[in-house]
Amino acid sequence: MYAPATGKQKPVEQEVITEENVFERPDETIAFFPKQVLYDLFVSTLLLLACCALSYVSPAPLTEPADTATVTYVPRPEWFFFFYEQMLMFFPGYALISFGAVVVPTVFVVLLFAVPWLDRGPRASSTRRPFATVIGVLVVVVVLLNMLMAVSRIINFPGQ
Repeated sequence: MYAPATGKQKPVEQEVITEENVFERPDETIAFFPKQVLYDLFVSTLLLLACCALSYVSPAPLTEPADTATVTYVPRPEWFFFFYEQMLMFFPGYALISFGAVVVPTVFVVLLFAVPWLDRGPRASSTRRPFATVIGVLVVVVVLLNMLMAVSRIINFPGQ
């Protein structure tokens, strides 16, 4: 700062940072627009170009058209529906299809959504949080059973 009476600049006081004022203002701010938007656009463009280059270098293999006359083909769902088909294998028969296809997944999803309301305590021990422990064990058991059944199907039907 310039002091007109003396013609010299006044010394700038250094701000003392204490525990109380350390978080009052950030050291440096960067505007989101346009700088961050341009960074995001640049990185997104690079990722798109990398995906295009990889798809050109290593294209997806095309197989022969489906043969409707074959009777040996065993259809399998995609990976994201595989748990659902495995659930139907746990409950075979027409009487249990609706139970395995609708009731069990719905109960499972409702229980997962209900965990925050049913187990509200801050306790850290698994013996003091029985509901969260049971839900966690249930998730692990369902995942392991689905993986074991998937491996058994791959072993039993290896060529498909």
